[in-house]
Amino acid sequence: MSEEQNESRYSQLKHRLKIRIPQEIFDYMPENIQNFLIDMDQEDIKEALIAIMLRLPWRSSGIIPGVNLALAKSTLDSTHYAMGDVKEKVMRYMACQKHLGKNYGAVLLLVGPPGVGKTSIAASIARAMGRPCVKISLAGVADAIYLRGLQQVFKNSRPGRIVDALIQSQSFCPVILLDEVDKMGSSQEHGCPENVLLDLLDSDRSVFVDSYLNFPLDLSNAIFIATANELEPLSDVLKDRMDIVELPSYSPEDKMHILLGYVWPKLIKEYELDCLDKLTADRDEIFICTEGLDLSEDAARELIKMCPEEGVRDLERICRSLCEAVISIYYSQGLLYRRIEAENLPSLLEPVFYKKR
Repeated sequence: MSEEQNESRYSQLKHRLKIRIPQEIFDYMPENIQNFLIDMDQEDIKEALIAIMLRLPWRSSGIIPGVNLALAKSTLDSTHYAMGDVKEKVMRYMACQKHLGKNYGAVLLLVGPPGVGKTSIAASIARAMGRPCVKISLAGVADAIYLRGLQQVFKNSRPGRIVDALIQSQSFCPVILLDEVDKMGSSQEHGCPENVLLDLLDSDRSVFVDSYLNFPLDLSNAIFIATANELEPLSDVLKDRMDIVELPSYSPEDKMHILLGYVWPKLIKEYELDCLDKLTADRDEIFICTEGLDLSEDAARELIKMCPEEGVRDLERICRSLCEAVISIYYSQGLLYRRIEAENLPSLLEPVFYKKR
């Protein structure tokens, strides 16, 4: 559409909309949205609706990021131990996305026990594809309003979480993570959220209509990834719309590799325990880091025995407690642990400041 035509269409906006909507943003909007605004009745023009519309990422609507397969492989390898079959499936999915330049295949459904890395794999996919990642938690969600929004005629009307994800990511090409789809509920009064997902994932995504906005949004460039702990709660219809990727639980040997190769190095860097001299010196002093807080293999085995879950979430949680304890003991008692052994664990995991007398 030429610049003159755009100016002509912009001139058809009602005076109140012209004041609120800059022509630059109007020009980025798809023609169907421009028509919607031009045809709006004056009494339907609500400030809250205009405010939401102005927050949508119209400027990014036509920009589809490229896929960096080398980055994808290195990211998956650096953040997830083993899982060769899972990584292969994810890499093939991204390769087809890169080749076709558009959404490929069914929605990925990552299934596995808590703590095996479903959410972090989705984040790695988004990073490799150069897209923002927004998580929508569906645990306990029992009505469709949460996803599709509530019409403006009702009190406390608002857009749904899909529109919120676009605003939060400031992109029409985000990775939207539908987290814990197996824990959705159902409401007879407001509709089932699963039906919204079926409509979204099965139909033409260029015509998704949020009940609050009441005009079609183009989600054809958005990528949806879902996670679940179990397949059994999902309906056969929903499972049929998804490409199921099962993540296995971890053996004790796997956990040892993950703890010493991934979890512990990440945590000591996060808590600034990768250079223990920083604890004993002035904060402004510059160090070449030499010695970090070490975790012995015997201590690692004991921690794994304490965390029998199938994933590593509890294992990471207890390791955080160890880092906190080392820091707290240094500042309260002047004692600096440089290596955690199996025999140290009981004293490190007990209270530091409020021990029972």
